[in-house]
Amino acid sequence: MKLIKNDNIISLHPSMEVREQQYLKHLASALSHYLENPQGHELVCLLGSGYEKNNRQALDTWVAYHRHEIFEKRLEGQSPLDYLIDKIEQLIRC
Repeated sequence: MKLIKNDNIISLHPSMEVREQQYLKHLASALSHYLENPQGHELVCLLGSGYEKNNRQALDTWVAYHRHEIFEKRLEGQSPLDYLIDKIEQLIRC
């Protein structure tokens, strides 16, 4: 007896890594929105590795750098976005 037909199953993504990358991109996007979508390249020297072309790419790099902490916060039931906002506000204030 089959309970689920194979043609009714939709695979979400081929691997966990792809889902994690998308999640990190969404966090970077939310963080960019929180910062009111800063245009330019001022954040590259503060958040990026120096090879990014704009602030958005610098945010992507910075969020990816904090990947381990993000997933730890998520497992603990805390908001990774709130954690990142607190962390970036500390950086910008200095």
